[in-house]
Amino acid sequence: MTDADPIGAWSALVAVYQSVLHDVVGRLGDEAGIDSGVFSALAYLERSEPAHRIRLSELQRLMHPRYSQPGLSRLVQRMETDGIVERRADPDDGRAAILVTTARGRRAYERANRVYEAAVHEHFGRHLDTRDGARLEAMLGRVMTQRDAARR
Repeated sequence: MTDADPIGAWSALVAVYQSVLHDVVGRLGDEAGIDSGVFSALAYLERSEPAHRIRLSELQRLMHPRYSQPGLSRLVQRMETDGIVERRADPDDGRAAILVTTARGRRAYERANRVYEAAVHEHFGRHLDTRDGARLEAMLGRVMTQRDAARR
């Protein structure tokens, strides 16, 4: 690897992330009527294989450390009450629960995702040209790939 000091790059990444996230979260609430935790959970459900269903334990792994286990349980209960997800028994493991997006939840996600994509473009994407965006994505992807490989 390199002897470069990563603190400057890390600090810049965190500063941009926090600033953009603040603006995106505000837009999600104002324009889509959804908070960022619900949006994140619905986005994980949308991208899961098969789509729209995920083991609760996997969602907990993906949303940690943002949500503790009790915090995620409260979020899921709220989503169930709002009719955007259903909790079902895992047919492969009776001890596990699967979260499934309802039709109402899919509509809420689609509406919120349009707001999310527009806000990310406005507050982040428009400041990058295509080549810069691709380079940044590749660099951050490399960091994730190498971190994942080191953990194995």
